[in-house]
Amino acid sequence: MNINAIIEEYAHHFLNGLKTEYAGDKQAAVVIEKYLQGKKISEAEENILKTQLMDSLKIVGIGIPFVLIPGASILMPILIKVAASHHIELMPSAFSGPENTEQ
Repeated sequence: MNINAIIEEYAHHFLNGLKTEYAGDKQAAVVIEKYLQGKKISEAEENILKTQLMDSLKIVGIGIPFVLIPGASILMPILIKVAASHHIELMPSAFSGPENTEQ
């Protein structure tokens, strides 16, 4: 496999993850709006909110070191791999696995 194909595959995965994350944020916004109107939210809607909140916190947790820590662009991928080997998921759910590349 040549380097262009690998880059294209990862870029495709990243863009699909962004699209999935955006759709999840829109769903969460609808649920929040419903809650603010005083309507009852279901357990499934509550799970959507919890998932999106956790994903947002993960994005912030990954994004801030890139700004504050020199060399974070090298360290973060290593940290993510090490955490995954210990069953700790640092990536948002939209980016967590190859099953999201075909959406």
